[in-house]
Amino acid sequence: MKNIFILIRGNSSSGKTTLAKCLQKHFGTHQCLLLQQDVLRREILHAHDTVNTPAVDLIDTLIGFGIKHYQIIILEGILRKDVYGSMLKRNCQKFGSNALVYYLDIPFKMTLAHDKQKSVSFGEDLLNDWWIENDVLSDNDQKIN
Repeated sequence: MKNIFILIRGNSSSGKTTLAKCLQKHFGTHQCLLLQQDVLRREILHAHDTVNTPAVDLIDTLIGFGIKHYQIIILEGILRKDVYGSMLKRNCQKFGSNALVYYLDIPFKMTLAHDKQKSVSFGEDLLNDWWIENDVLSDNDQKIN
Protein backbone atom coordinates (compact mmCIF):
# COMPACT_ATOMS: atom_id res chain seq x y z
CA MET A 1 0.00 0.00 0.00
CA LYS A 2 1.34 3.42 -0.98
CA ASN A 3 1.99 6.04 1.71
CA ILE A 4 -0.51 8.84 2.25
CA PHE A 5 0.57 12.45 2.80
CA ILE A 6 -1.91 14.78 4.49
CA LEU A 7 -0.92 18.45 4.42
CA ILE A 8 -2.94 20.84 6.61
CA ARG A 9 -2.15 24.54 6.23
CA GLY A 10 -3.78 27.79 7.26
CA ASN A 11 -3.33 30.88 9.36
CA SER A 12 -2.58 30.86 13.08
CA SER A 13 -5.43 29.66 15.32
CA SER A 14 -7.39 28.20 12.40
CA GLY A 15 -7.65 24.69 13.89
CA LYS A 16 -4.76 22.96 12.08
CA THR A 17 -3.24 21.31 15.14
CA THR A 18 -6.60 20.18 16.52
CA LEU A 19 -7.55 18.60 13.19
CA ALA A 20 -4.14 16.95 12.74
CA LYS A 21 -4.18 15.45 16.24
CA CYS A 22 -7.72 14.11 15.71
CA LEU A 23 -6.63 12.48 12.45
CA GLN A 24 -3.58 10.91 14.09
CA LYS A 25 -5.74 9.58 16.91
CA HIS A 26 -8.19 8.16 14.35
CA PHE A 27 -5.48 6.40 12.30
CA GLY A 28 -3.32 5.42 15.30
CA THR A 29 0.18 6.51 16.24
CA HIS A 30 1.75 3.25 15.05
CA GLN A 31 0.92 3.95 11.42
CA CYS A 32 0.60 7.75 11.42
CA LEU A 33 3.45 10.25 11.86
CA LEU A 34 2.39 13.78 12.85
CA LEU A 35 4.83 16.57 11.99
CA GLN A 36 4.01 19.94 13.55
CA GLN A 37 5.76 22.97 12.09
CA ASP A 38 5.56 24.94 15.35
CA VAL A 39 7.25 22.19 17.34
CA LEU A 40 9.96 21.57 14.75
CA ARG A 41 10.77 25.19 13.95
CA ARG A 42 10.23 26.95 17.28
CA GLU A 43 10.89 24.32 19.93
CA ILE A 44 13.53 22.11 18.31
CA LEU A 45 15.40 24.44 15.93
CA HIS A 46 14.62 27.81 17.59
CA ALA A 47 14.61 29.21 14.04
CA HIS A 48 12.85 32.16 12.48
CA ASP A 49 10.17 31.61 9.84
CA THR A 50 12.06 33.24 6.98
CA VAL A 51 13.41 32.17 3.59
CA ASN A 52 16.32 29.73 4.08
CA THR A 53 15.14 28.62 7.52
CA PRO A 54 16.62 25.22 8.44
CA ALA A 55 13.05 24.10 9.20
CA VAL A 56 12.48 23.49 5.47
CA ASP A 57 15.28 20.90 5.31
CA LEU A 58 14.29 19.29 8.61
CA ILE A 59 10.65 18.89 7.55
CA ASP A 60 11.73 17.53 4.15
CA THR A 61 14.02 14.99 5.86
CA LEU A 62 11.31 13.95 8.32
CA ILE A 63 8.81 13.40 5.50
CA GLY A 64 11.39 11.05 3.94
CA PHE A 65 11.74 9.28 7.29
CA GLY A 66 7.97 9.00 7.49
CA ILE A 67 7.80 7.37 4.05
CA LYS A 68 10.12 4.60 5.27
CA HIS A 69 8.43 3.98 8.62
CA TYR A 70 4.77 5.07 8.50
CA GLN A 71 1.77 4.50 6.28
CA ILE A 72 0.41 8.02 6.83
CA ILE A 73 2.37 11.26 7.23
CA ILE A 74 0.51 14.35 8.44
CA LEU A 75 2.22 17.74 8.23
CA GLU A 76 0.48 20.72 9.77
CA GLY A 77 1.40 24.36 10.14
CA ILE A 78 1.11 27.81 8.67
CA LEU A 79 3.86 26.70 6.26
CA ARG A 80 3.98 29.95 4.30
CA LYS A 81 4.13 29.40 0.55
CA ASP A 82 7.01 31.87 0.11
CA VAL A 83 9.16 29.89 2.57
CA TYR A 84 8.00 26.25 2.29
CA GLY A 85 6.17 26.19 -1.05
CA SER A 86 8.84 24.56 -3.24
CA MET A 87 9.53 21.79 -0.73
CA LEU A 88 5.82 21.16 -0.15
CA LYS A 89 5.04 20.98 -3.88
CA ARG A 90 7.96 18.60 -4.43
CA ASN A 91 6.70 16.30 -1.67
CA CYS A 92 3.13 16.44 -2.94
CA GLN A 93 4.41 15.32 -6.35
CA LYS A 94 6.20 12.35 -4.71
CA PHE A 95 2.91 11.14 -3.25
CA GLY A 96 0.88 11.86 -6.39
CA SER A 97 -2.81 11.17 -5.87
CA ASN A 98 -2.04 10.11 -2.28
CA ALA A 99 -1.20 13.71 -1.36
CA LEU A 100 -4.21 15.30 0.32
CA VAL A 101 -3.75 19.06 0.63
CA TYR A 102 -6.05 21.11 2.82
CA TYR A 103 -6.09 24.85 3.48
CA LEU A 104 -8.15 25.98 6.47
CA ASP A 105 -9.65 29.18 5.11
CA ILE A 106 -10.98 30.61 8.37
CA PRO A 107 -12.04 34.28 8.69
CA PHE A 108 -9.76 36.48 10.81
CA LYS A 109 -12.54 37.08 13.37
CA MET A 110 -12.80 33.34 13.94
CA THR A 111 -9.04 32.98 14.48
CA LEU A 112 -9.28 35.74 17.08
CA ALA A 113 -12.03 33.84 18.88
CA HIS A 114 -9.97 30.60 18.77
CA ASP A 115 -6.89 32.44 20.03
CA LYS A 116 -8.74 33.85 23.04
CA GLN A 117 -9.64 30.30 24.12
CA LYS A 118 -5.99 29.21 24.30
CA SER A 119 -4.10 29.10 27.59
CA VAL A 120 -1.42 31.29 26.01
CA SER A 121 -2.99 33.79 23.62
CA PHE A 122 -0.97 35.49 20.87
CA GLY A 123 -3.27 38.51 20.74
CA GLU A 124 -4.83 40.42 17.88
CA ASP A 125 -1.73 42.42 16.90
CA LEU A 126 0.48 39.35 16.43
CA LEU A 127 -2.25 37.40 14.65
CA ASN A 128 -2.73 40.35 12.31
CA ASP A 129 1.03 40.55 11.63
CA TRP A 130 1.12 36.83 10.76
CA TRP A 131 -2.09 36.84 8.70
CA ILE A 132 -1.67 35.82 5.04
CA GLU A 133 -4.83 35.90 2.97
CA ASN A 134 -5.47 32.87 0.73
CA ASP A 135 -1.91 31.43 0.91
CA VAL A 136 -2.83 28.25 -1.00
CA LEU A 137 -0.16 26.19 -2.80
CA SER A 138 -2.28 25.65 -5.90
CA ASP A 139 -5.82 25.68 -7.19
CA ASN A 140 -6.02 22.00 -6.24
CA ASP A 141 -5.89 22.69 -2.48
CA GLN A 142 -9.09 21.68 -0.74
CA LYS A 143 -10.30 24.77 1.11
CA ILE A 144 -12.13 24.19 4.37
CA ASN A 145 -14.03 27.14 5.78
